[in-house]
Amino acid sequence: MKKLIFIFLLIFSIQASAQTLSTKSKKATEYFYKALEYYNSYNYKEAVYWSAKALEKDSKFIEVYYLLSDIFGEQKKYDKKIIALKKAIEIEPGKNPLAYFTLARTELQIGRYEDAKKDFKELEKHDKKKQYTAKLNKYLERCNFGINAIKNPIEFEPVNMGKNINSEFDEYLPGFTADEQTLIFTRLIPNGKRSFDGNLEKQEDFFISQRENNVWLPAKEFGKPLNTRGNEGAQSISADGKLLFFTSCEYAKGKSAHGKTYGSCDIWLSHKIGSKWSKPKNLGHQVNSKYWESQPSFSADGKTLYFASNRPGGKGKIDIWKTEMQKDSTWNQPVNLGDNINTAGEDQSPFIHYDNKTLYFSSTGHLGMGKSDLFFTKKDKNDHWQKPVNLGYPINTFEEEVSLTINAKGNKAFFASSKNSEFGGLDIYTFDLPVNDRPEQVTYIEGIVYDKETTDKLYSRIKLINLKTNKEVAVTSSDQLTGKYLICLPAGADYAFNVSKTGYLFFSENFSFEDTEDTLKTYHFDIPLSPIKKGKKTILKNIFFDTDSYTLKAESETELQNLLQFLKNNPAVRIEIGGHTDNTGSEAHNKQLSANRAKSVYNYLIENGIEKNRLIYKGYGSTFPIDNNKTEEGKQNNRRTEFKIL
Repeated sequence: MKKLIFIFLLIFSIQASAQTLSTKSKKATEYFYKALEYYNSYNYKEAVYWSAKALEKDSKFIEVYYLLSDIFGEQKKYDKKIIALKKAIEIEPGKNPLAYFTLARTELQIGRYEDAKKDFKELEKHDKKKQYTAKLNKYLERCNFGINAIKNPIEFEPVNMGKNINSEFDEYLPGFTADEQTLIFTRLIPNGKRSFDGNLEKQEDFFISQRENNVWLPAKEFGKPLNTRGNEGAQSISADGKLLFFTSCEYAKGKSAHGKTYGSCDIWLSHKIGSKWSKPKNLGHQVNSKYWESQPSFSADGKTLYFASNRPGGKGKIDIWKTEMQKDSTWNQPVNLGDNINTAGEDQSPFIHYDNKTLYFSSTGHLGMGKSDLFFTKKDKNDHWQKPVNLGYPINTFEEEVSLTINAKGNKAFFASSKNSEFGGLDIYTFDLPVNDRPEQVTYIEGIVYDKETTDKLYSRIKLINLKTNKEVAVTSSDQLTGKYLICLPAGADYAFNVSKTGYLFFSENFSFEDTEDTLKTYHFDIPLSPIKKGKKTILKNIFFDTDSYTLKAESETELQNLLQFLKNNPAVRIEIGGHTDNTGSEAHNKQLSANRAKSVYNYLIENGIEKNRLIYKGYGSTFPIDNNKTEEGKQNNRRTEFKIL
């Protein structure tokens, strides 16, 4: 490619000077061809030397400056490339539009936005054939964007995460659990082998660090079965730390260190059970193809996997796609995220925040400052992705910014950079995310599910449901060995929380985040589940009535469906629905009100297919309080609907 750029410039210059070089010096010509010969054999040092010798003989030898510009471009010595191009333009002003275009693009490439804008404008004047008209507006827009961004910088003070995380090797792609107690990242380390040139070969492996007393402990190698002799990287750990999605690439055709692959890089999944990780499994042909699939990001709702791929059907070179997990743990056909996010360029490195509404990604196609900028987009009320927003300068620069991870609280960002590295290579840094770039705040509930009678730890299904919309917000399960669970709670809504297991009464609770500012409070709930036995009761925490009313509120639908499903799953069970009140008002009134409320639930179940002979209802008034009636909280606890196994 480099030869074509130079030859095009050279041919243009020769044609402009009647098929001859611009010099009349035989020695200069001889030195020029020597320089060109060394350039073509990739010996740039000698090519520069003989170019300099040619210019000693003729300082206006324009083809030498074009050759030097290309040599310096190959060496990434962009300042020197710019000097060479400017000298060529000075010798023949206005004659070579390609020289102006190359100069302006190079200036833009290293963040000289004002200079680039000026030279693109110069190109516009000299582009008589209008060869560059279609490209000019795009480049001028980028220049103006960069100029404006630098004039309006955002606060950005990255902090190195320290020696317990970073090393002399490259560390990158950090991923966290929602409680920020576990960090997993990729490290590029020597594998003990040497390549044909004698240098040590390297491989990508996972490392993990735990946080204790707000300090990250020294990172440890992840070990088998995840780390292998091949490359593992680009991982995404689930919010509860029990699922790890990652990328494994083939070391032999059709096979990676983890097994059969469908393409050059595939996405794999490992489950954590207790303290051990399962042997990874390929996500299969629905997700992986014969093309490149990588950079997974798993949503905190436990349902959606975002990833990058160059598969057909996209909008550009690399696109962001998503796939949904089905009830049987398979994946549906991936869907492209569409024109609002994907461009004709490379759109990749997706990170879906724990709020399940804010997506961070990198793009070469959206308007930005450099080769690749970081952007975020949010879902609107119809779940459509809005126009992406550039994170701004100096988070984005003329360099390549490729990935970002945000904590659940939404106030801290983590990324890898080699700028001012304290330990060598790429290090992992953190910084305070500007307020305008933040997602919604998310907190979480965590605890242990266990058998109320035996205290044995239980595997169970856990759901979080928006009470207003009756939509599932998140699903997860408790660990089958430890009973541990964690589920995220996004701000801005009221939620029903449901825990269920076959053979047990379900557990329900509710959380209100719609009108509270205390959204960062975390919740710990150890949940005892009672086996289905005669006399066992459970409170229906998400059955709601207005004051002194027995009409079921719409927000009760979630709990009513849970009770309905419980009865369908256990057809031999008969229950009593009991209504209870606080001690406000007369006891006669309270008994009648509680009976009517219990009857409302009874009627709902019958209307939805439960046989009458399986149900009875009863109002108890205030005769069986479970809390004192001296406080509003106590009274609220006493106002309840429950069911008992008969």
